Amino acid sequence: GLAVSITTAGKDMASVEKELSSFLPCLSQQAFDEEPYAFPLKKAKEGLMSSSQVQYVGKGANFRELGFAYSGAMHVLETLLRYGWFWTKIRVQGGAYGAFTNFKRNGTLFFGSYRDPNLKETLDVFDKTANVVKAFSADDREMTKAVIGTMSGVDMPLTPRAKGTAAAECYLRGITYEDRQKTRDEILSATPEDIRAIAPVIEAAMQQDAVCVFGGEAKLQENQALFDRMTRVMD
Repeated sequence: GLAVSITTAGKDMASVEKELSSFLPCLSQQAFDEEPYAFPLKKAKEGLMSSSQVQYVGKGANFRELGFAYSGAMHVLETLLRYGWFWTKIRVQGGAYGAFTNFKRNGTLFFGSYRDPNLKETLDVFDKTANVVKAFSADDREMTKAVIGTMSGVDMPLTPRAKGTAAAECYLRGITYEDRQKTRDEILSATPEDIRAIAPVIEAAMQQDAVCVFGGEAKLQENQALFDRMTRVMD
């Protein structure tokens, strides 16, 4: 079950293989029964109480499990929300340090805020996001800006070490070059229609009502009706 990832100049590969040929036989040959790890996830509304004066508010779900497919356009929507709806409602009006969203290839959809003086108000913003996306419109200039902003984080220059890490991660996760290129193409060709098409994904995910908030005990107690479990984790 061993996988070895090596990042090196081609001329040095022979030396690496030579060292590996002497190292690998030193490893134990003992056989073990393979038992797959299982980490069952249960939906919860959890509050983690501390002495903090601000909150870290999160809500999300797995959209693949809800019957939706991953698309590169989701990354453009991440950019649009981060610098538009979330920026205005959670940072500017709400006073949080920031807010973000992630759509992952494995189906994870996550909305979050950090150093946030609010709690319920931020969850309300998350819940209204689907309606905002349904009504989304933008001209060519706005879409181009969003696409450029998205691609700057997708195809940034990488050091050799970072390239090796990315290659190993893709190998272990079964992500092919074709998969990555498809995502790039979907980002570059994203239209307002593609963005609006993501609204049902968000709506279904928010309806799952899976919430986790880390924050001040007083604020969480004030909103205890929002949680089915509250735990003190820090003084």
